[in-house]
Formats: sequence, C-alpha cells, structure tokens
Amino acid sequence: MNWYEELFNPDYGRIYCPSFTPERNAAEVDFLESVLLLPKGSQVLDVACGHGRHTVEFAKRGYQAMGIDLNPRFIDLARQAAQLEELLNVEFLVGDMRESYFVNRFGGAFSYFTSFGYFNNADNRKVLESVAKALVKSGVFVLETVNRDWTIHKVENQPRRWDEIEPDFFLLEDTSFNAHTSRIHTKRIIFDKGERRTVEYDVKLYTHAELEDMLEESGMQVISTFGTKEMTPYSVSSPRMIIVCKKQ
Repeated sequence: MNWYEELFNPDYGRIYCPSFTPERNAAEVDFLESVLLLPKGSQVLDVACGHGRHTVEFAKRGYQAMGIDLNPRFIDLARQAAQLEELLNVEFLVGDMRESYFVNRFGGAFSYFTSFGYFNNADNRKVLESVAKALVKSGVFVLETVNRDWTIHKVENQPRRWDEIEPDFFLLEDTSFNAHTSRIHTKRIIFDKGERRTVEYDVKLYTHAELEDMLEESGMQVISTFGTKEMTPYSVSSPRMIIVCKKQ
C-alpha cells in the first residue's frame, strides 16, 4: 500500500481535525475567495479535498463546489458534512488527482494544506496537467503548500516532535530531509492506550522556481505568490508557499 493510502486514517483525523475549526476554515476560504475572484455560482474544484472542509464552505457561500479525493472514508465524511448543511450545490468524487476527470469546467481550483508532492516528478506533473485541463481559459488555480526552504531549516533544528494529542494518545514523529531527492520523510509513531501504530510518509518539496516551471509547462502562468493567507510577501523564511496562477 502506498503511504498516501495509509496515512489518512482515523489517527490522522484525531491529530489534525481539532485544529480545523469553523473559524479557520472560514478564514482560509476568505483568502481563497479573495484571490480566485469568482462570481457567486461559479464552479470551484477542491483538489485532494480531504473531508471537505473547504469544499463545504464554498458551497455554503453559493458556489458550485466539487471535491475530489482518493480516500473513500474522507469522501464519506465530506458528503455527511454537506448533508448536515442541506447543501445541494456540492459534489464529491472518489478519484486520483493525477487523472483527468473534467475538461474546461471550473472557473477556479485549489490544492490546500500540502496536498501536492505525494508522487514522483512525472506524476506530480500529471496533477498540474489535470488541474489545467479542468479549468476554463483564464481560470485561476491556487497551490498552497509548505515552503521547502523554511522546512529544511525547521527539520535541521527540530527533527523530532512529541505531543500528547489526547489523554493516553501520544504522537512521536521523526523527520528528515534528503537533499539529493528533495523529499521530506517522516516516521510517525502513535501510542494509543498502550497500543503502538507506525506509519511513514514521504513528500517531494519543490522550490518556487521549480513549481513555476512545472505550472507553466502545464499551461498555467504564475500571477502572485504569498507566504501566508494574510498575503504577506513570500520569502525563504515563510512557513507556507501559496502560488496563484492562471490558465493560459
């Protein structure tokens, strides 16, 4: 089994979901709205949507929202969230973001919270090509990911993380960066009421110049880059890298 099929299990939800508050989701969609600049009712694609926290928020604001994710469990959770809100303008698809399911359909698309870089270079390019194909001409794509330069510095100075997530639910992570492959590797060990579970994952991190080249080769041109959703300028010390681009 590939790591990206194994990582996003119930443990992942217990670790991250408490931080995905309604206020955080709304603030992130506020930012996405401000850079996508789409009229209400436009079609928006959430690439690797997870449990649909952004997709549902877009639908609540009057957009025609579509979320795609490889994880059937996440898609079930996303559909449940949409049903609780009684939303009829949102769809979810179990699918591989490397595949092209749509052609010239969406005015905007986004990939948020480091959902890019899971594969080898050729397959990562396929992700961008499928996004470009799904967008209408002049459609806007937002790619939000961890900043490679900041991450290298953090890993060198803080390679290990130890947290008590819940009572009797502990997380130990060891992280390393391979300068030859530009991949960050994490071994995560969960201690849950005496039971131990281990999962490892491995993400390719790109420089801004590399991503700009890949986006252009996929038919998209970079418009702007930010270091945070507050639109602070991007630099090597920015924790995040948020690239806004437009289909040519």
